[in-house]
Amino acid sequence: MKADRVKIAELHAKGFSCAQVVAFMCRDVSGVDEKTALAAMGGFGGGLRCGEVCGAVCGAVYSLGMTMPYDDEHDTAAKEKIAEKTICLTDKFRDQYGALTCRELLASRGRANCEELMAGAVELLHEIIEGE
Repeated sequence: MKADRVKIAELHAKGFSCAQVVAFMCRDVSGVDEKTALAAMGGFGGGLRCGEVCGAVCGAVYSLGMTMPYDDEHDTAAKEKIAEKTICLTDKFRDQYGALTCRELLASRGRANCEELMAGAVELLHEIIEGE
């Protein structure tokens, strides 16, 4: 699935963070409404606002969790599944872009590439979901 880069750029230009944009763009699989996706990820941009885990990755992992919920302490299969899929997503993102932290990504790629990272995170999430 190709990410809608025009919509990603539009949302980012409006001031929404990478995390918010990715969660917004993944609503088709997560089932989360627009306002919830934007609100839930409000504090995750800029690598948790301190340069740590890239917001695009956070938005994708959030969407993955909403798609494959682990919400019952006795459901060990769901716990294992979300752990496996999260590792798969973060490994693929790191392999593709060279890092997981906002700080490292900005240092090596510059802010201009944030939209590329968001599109990549959306596409990776859909690839993982479609592989189910």
